[in-house]
Amino acid sequence: MNTFRLFFLAVLFAVSMPALHAQPDSYSAPEKEWFTITTPHFYVHYHEGAERTARVIAKIGEDIYGPITSLYDHEPDTRVSFIVKDISDYANGAAYFYNNKIEIWASPLDFDLRGTHNWLRNVITHEYTHIIQIQAAMKFGRRVPALTFQWFGYEKERRRDVLYGYPNLLVSYPFPGVIVPPWLAEGTAQFQRGLLGYENWDSHRDMILRSYVLSDSMLTWGEMSAFGKTSLGNESVYNAGYNLTRYIAQKYGEDKLPAITDAMRSPFVFTADAAIEDVLGVTGEELYDEWAAHLRAEYEQRIAPVQAKKVEGSLVADVGFGNFYPVWSPGGDSFAYVSNKTSDYFGQSAIYLHDVATGEEKMLVAGVSSAISWSPDGKRIAYSRYNDPSVYGHLYYDLFVYDLEAEEEIRITRGRRAYNPSFSPDGARIAFVYAVDGTINLGTVAADGSNFRDLTGFENGEQVFNPT
Repeated sequence: MNTFRLFFLAVLFAVSMPALHAQPDSYSAPEKEWFTITTPHFYVHYHEGAERTARVIAKIGEDIYGPITSLYDHEPDTRVSFIVKDISDYANGAAYFYNNKIEIWASPLDFDLRGTHNWLRNVITHEYTHIIQIQAAMKFGRRVPALTFQWFGYEKERRRDVLYGYPNLLVSYPFPGVIVPPWLAEGTAQFQRGLLGYENWDSHRDMILRSYVLSDSMLTWGEMSAFGKTSLGNESVYNAGYNLTRYIAQKYGEDKLPAITDAMRSPFVFTADAAIEDVLGVTGEELYDEWAAHLRAEYEQRIAPVQAKKVEGSLVADVGFGNFYPVWSPGGDSFAYVSNKTSDYFGQSAIYLHDVATGEEKMLVAGVSSAISWSPDGKRIAYSRYNDPSVYGHLYYDLFVYDLEAEEEIRITRGRRAYNPSFSPDGARIAFVYAVDGTINLGTVAADGSNFRDLTGFENGEQVFNPT
């Protein structure tokens, strides 16, 4: 029997670091010296070797401050800190909206399921939109991420060392301070703001969504509210969220995006669905249904001329959701390609060799997600992959070739940050691209890795990919 019940409020506090002035995240590059650029609304922290990227970020930040903060009618309570890293060949950004902090990796994104955009303009605006939009939706501010109401019950039996007897009941009910679902968070961050033009709905994204719609396998309304368990699942949430956000802005008006955000801030609105209904007059499910019907009608109309004259080949790679970069052997009796097969992520890909006559396949090299190139004599395949991590865990790309006769891997470059190779027609040289401080250049080396030549000499954030 319960003899006593206690009802109390537990408050979770977020530790904010508004200054972040010296050596931010220096544990990730302790061997480098760090510097800070201060602007009216931002700190930009960068290590030696990343100054160009940092200065561009400082400018972009001030450029977008007004357009993004005015859309959501919210300004951060401190300067937002950018942490700029060029310590690995990796492209990404991350927003920590409770800490007013954004991490940016300098290398431009080269991702087959998205088109090519100005990397820094895109990623800075994307991550800063996260900061502004999510903070504008916070119920209790950024220092209180959640409230928890708890109910305790105790047995009649007493003990001298227990004030009220043995506890026998604990009921907790959390009230999150943020209820922005993933599709809306990523959708608004990719939508950014109309007419900015730093992100756009490109043919790559359209391909993904069209495939889902025409195969009757769209993410459900519930699935869009949680990231998937694979890299394709994650990308699909980004993709569907971006298109639905565009649909809301185009049909109901861009002003409805900040209105939905503001509605989620109310302590008495517990779901995004309720906020959508308050603002748009339709439930979340009804919004999803009308958006899905719109997509289906549009894609069926667009695909009709293709279906009328459809020509289908033979499916030869039916395992894996990431099968990329197929290249024929010079003799035409086989081809090589990169696939993730049964793995969950694109980055877990390998090179596979497919024999056309027998249909048999074998894996040649694991850990490869770059474009590949076959030598003109048919004896080697060039590719790039990460080298062994440094003592600090930094990962950089280098060129390798796989000798098909010896069945062994040969390293071609060391420390070149080289990726996406392509053999010259005579097989004597290999072209590739490499990124330093956010700028990609084109270079070549001899097939044995000697005689490096820098062909372009770009210095201002230029982006070039996949030389041939």
